[in-house]
Amino acid sequence: MDNSYHILRIQRYLNGELSKDEMYELEREALDDPLLQDAIDGYRLQKEVSHRQLSLLQQRLADRIAGQAKERNAFFFGWQRLSVAATACVLMVLVLVLLWMRHQPAQQSSAEKEVLVELTAPETPANVRVVAATDAGLDAYPEGGWDAFNAYINRGLTDISLKGKTILNFDINAGGVPTDIHAVGETDAGLLSELRRLLVEGPKWSGNRGRLEITYE
Repeated sequence: MDNSYHILRIQRYLNGELSKDEMYELEREALDDPLLQDAIDGYRLQKEVSHRQLSLLQQRLADRIAGQAKERNAFFFGWQRLSVAATACVLMVLVLVLLWMRHQPAQQSSAEKEVLVELTAPETPANVRVVAATDAGLDAYPEGGWDAFNAYINRGLTDISLKGKTILNFDINAGGVPTDIHAVGETDAGLLSELRRLLVEGPKWSGNRGRLEITYE
């Protein structure tokens, strides 16, 4: 039953405006409903109870409840937006960290290479001078000229620290490669092996035979 109807019935009951049958029915309902009986007793204690005042209070209470619900909803949606923004920021930070970690090994590798280059000692060219003998029948000539051949021999003998001179005789095959390389006089076996390697692996030669005077200064 509508609460306003209850209030009107209680007011009319207390004011004696109900018929006997209506008063009897309300009293019988009050016996079955303790809340209705409490309402009748409460209204009886109030001297000036009006339906208009009660309706106004109920309207104010309803407005206040509605306002609180609206504030609660606004608070909830505000925090929801903040949570979404915070999640997006965290994801962005994670992506940046992953990108940084992905490029970090390449940077470290480059740094290590630079350190290795800096720690590598530069080669010190050997002070070696090669001169060709001009006797009859000696026509060997290196491809690129004697200056280039001298530079090649100096690069190849960076670990040699000898003094003196070595004379080499050799023939040249059809492919321009020195063959039958042998030293004139006594020569260190290791040095002779290295000179043979340099001649075979070096530039091509023109001519048939050659003799080199290699001086270590």
